[in-house]
Amino acid sequence: MIFRKPTLEDQPCFSVGSSLLAYEYQFSYCMLWTETDHITIAKTDTALYVHNQVEDAFLYPITNDIDKAMTELHAYCNETGTRFALECVPKEQAEQLELKGYHIEHTRNLDDYLYNGLKLVTLSGKHLQSKRNHISQFKRDYPYEILPLTKTDIPDVMALDWCWMQDNTDDKETEEERVAIRQAFKYWDEIGFLGTAIKIDNKLVAFCIGQIIDKKLAISHFEKADTAFMGIYSVINQAYADMYLADIEYVNRQEDVGLEGLRKSKLSYHPVMMVEKYNVTEQ
Repeated sequence: MIFRKPTLEDQPCFSVGSSLLAYEYQFSYCMLWTETDHITIAKTDTALYVHNQVEDAFLYPITNDIDKAMTELHAYCNETGTRFALECVPKEQAEQLELKGYHIEHTRNLDDYLYNGLKLVTLSGKHLQSKRNHISQFKRDYPYEILPLTKTDIPDVMALDWCWMQDNTDDKETEEERVAIRQAFKYWDEIGFLGTAIKIDNKLVAFCIGQIIDKKLAISHFEKADTAFMGIYSVINQAYADMYLADIEYVNRQEDVGLEGLRKSKLSYHPVMMVEKYNVTEQ
């Protein structure tokens, strides 16, 4: 078993992983974060294995024969002295491994938030009234444009210093996110990224970058907005959904990484499902 950096030619190997719904099992995750998290993959006749060097852990093997895959992974770890640990394992798969004698631990900060695409468009119901109010106020206050985001927008996106610093105080995290977004523009057409931009006075003030996996699942990879404009996050979220997601059953907007404000924001949209994730280790 030989681990190496993923390439575009590996995309078909991830088709089984899309059924897991978790963000990390999509091919785009590997391509976006391979430079910063040093993600490598290995393919055998049994499974596709993904390893995150920064976390020093594997993902749940993408396979139709988990027993054989786990045996193969244990053998690799024993032969190479690599730490055996799985991270971001969805609840159903983690519980199956627990029955086989593994130790599992829920990692709440990494749980993914899933929403219905049409609901993100309509924002119907009393519990989303505040979102509709924010959008209405924004539309009254600002002369805005909503446009598709394309590869030609990369200079404007990368020049938005405010969008990197307002969410991250850690320079390392900020730069890693910038690297990941450059990767998205690099593979925009090959992977099928989509985007929405908001401009005010012809200046980019918000953007969202995502991807439609299939009719069941879409991913929101990056969402940034200048909070000097009241209600702008509600607007970019709804605008992106309206442009692309009305027919999608689940929209994965990723985890909250334990940030209180981000958790409150994601919960305020009332997810239809949480993808619970677990660490898995030997007893």
